Amino acid sequence: MVTLRDIANEVGVSAKTVSRVVNHDPAVSDATRDAVMAVVRRRRYLPDNAAKAMRADVAPAVGFIADRITTTPFSVDIIRGAQAALKAQSRSMVIMDHEGDRDTEETSWQMFRSYNVSGVIYATMFHRPVEFDQPAYFRNIVLANCYSMKRNHPSVLPDDEGGGYRQARHLIELGHRRIGAITLNPAIRATVLRGGGYRSAFAEAGLSFDPSLEVPGSRGPVGNDHMIATEVATAMLSQKDRPTAIICGNDQTAVQVYAAAANLGLSIPDDLSVIGFDDMQVISTTLRPMLTSVALPYFDIGRIAAEVMAMLGEETEGPMARQILVPCPLVERKSCRPLV
Repeated sequence: MVTLRDIANEVGVSAKTVSRVVNHDPAVSDATRDAVMAVVRRRRYLPDNAAKAMRADVAPAVGFIADRITTTPFSVDIIRGAQAALKAQSRSMVIMDHEGDRDTEETSWQMFRSYNVSGVIYATMFHRPVEFDQPAYFRNIVLANCYSMKRNHPSVLPDDEGGGYRQARHLIELGHRRIGAITLNPAIRATVLRGGGYRSAFAEAGLSFDPSLEVPGSRGPVGNDHMIATEVATAMLSQKDRPTAIICGNDQTAVQVYAAAANLGLSIPDDLSVIGFDDMQVISTTLRPMLTSVALPYFDIGRIAAEVMAMLGEETEGPMARQILVPCPLVERKSCRPLV
């Protein structure tokens, strides 16, 4: 790791001068400041924030790294949940968002090492597997909204299967039998789990699920796919024996189902019941009628991840290296009605 003295030797100034520059002391000439900062940036020098924290008698921070999560609507609640739990522990959090860039991710880990964080919460934009292949990564890692196939780190995940079950169970209890499903990208883990959930609900009720009524609402590879839910819903609802209810992969899909229904002159919920997933309230409470949806428990995922981090010791094998499923609750509104 590059030190203050390394920077000082290259620039030809004292270590004290370099310290003044990186700590924004105004008592340094512009020329010296520019020369020092040029080397700092080129050599990727990181200040010893851990030592500062120790001198200030501050508890070690927890690192939080994410892939685009800070720009994903409402998944920022994972950060809020983690912060709430850490505040109760009198700890702070260092947040980095690498936006899918490998170099930025590596810089994030370097930053965490400079702060000597007690552990790292690693969160992803959607439910997926992740692996860490560099030995310099921390042992105390908790995965949020993602998991390791090796099960070598504890993970906190939404119970997507249970959420899919709740979607179908709600519609079945309302008397619906011909139910369509417009899913997320089939390559997404959540799609598979939620599909297993609603199939379980059908089997439990002694009903058969028509696979021809299960169609992806997007096309293309994950990350570069585009939504086609309006077209899919239009085709599904134009059938002679159309479904009386549609399960949606997320609330954005539900918006397009609403549009398709309106274009065909169908009323929600009189002619069609619709249920979403995510409970993205900017959508679910704005649609008319307001959308019944299954909520993704982002806040609780973040909170539990921080609580698990507090329990980790030197070893993360055994009982702590497990998956914790957080329930996805049903939020009832006005988009579903009993089938008379």
